[in-house]
Amino acid sequence: MKTFELRTATGRCIARHVHLACSFQSRCLGLLSRSDLPKEEGLLLIPGGSIHTLGMRFPVDVVFLNRQMRILGLAQQVRPWRIRFAPRGTRRVLELAAGQIAAHRLKEGIYLIVDAGAPSTPRGPCERQPIQLSLRAPTQQHCGGPVRDKCMTSRSMLLQ
Repeated sequence: MKTFELRTATGRCIARHVHLACSFQSRCLGLLSRSDLPKEEGLLLIPGGSIHTLGMRFPVDVVFLNRQMRILGLAQQVRPWRIRFAPRGTRRVLELAAGQIAAHRLKEGIYLIVDAGAPSTPRGPCERQPIQLSLRAPTQQHCGGPVRDKCMTSRSMLLQ
């Protein structure tokens, strides 16, 4: 699984190896299969919202982020078998080793930046690409063969 770095806008490294969980299965499983989370690792859940630590074996710090990776809320030292509700506007959730929020002095309003070869915001299977539509009518129609007569008829009807 590909990992990336997360930094603050001032360049301070938050986690060197952040894993991306963007499928339903990977978000549900999350950190449940692990016995601990090293300080330099993290898990970014996209899309994210409220979280649970049901079945986990260690506490975590939770960072609630909006789509632009701005910190909306923080939950420190969330022990196993707990639920934390996400603040309004949460679109991503970052789970870090317990104590990392305090160690990196994270506060609401700070922006996090994806670094180390990853796009500025994670894309691909985790986020849908925007649909691009054109509302312009074609200026020329290219018709050929037996379809040409139908095309010319419909075009002359449009021009009337």
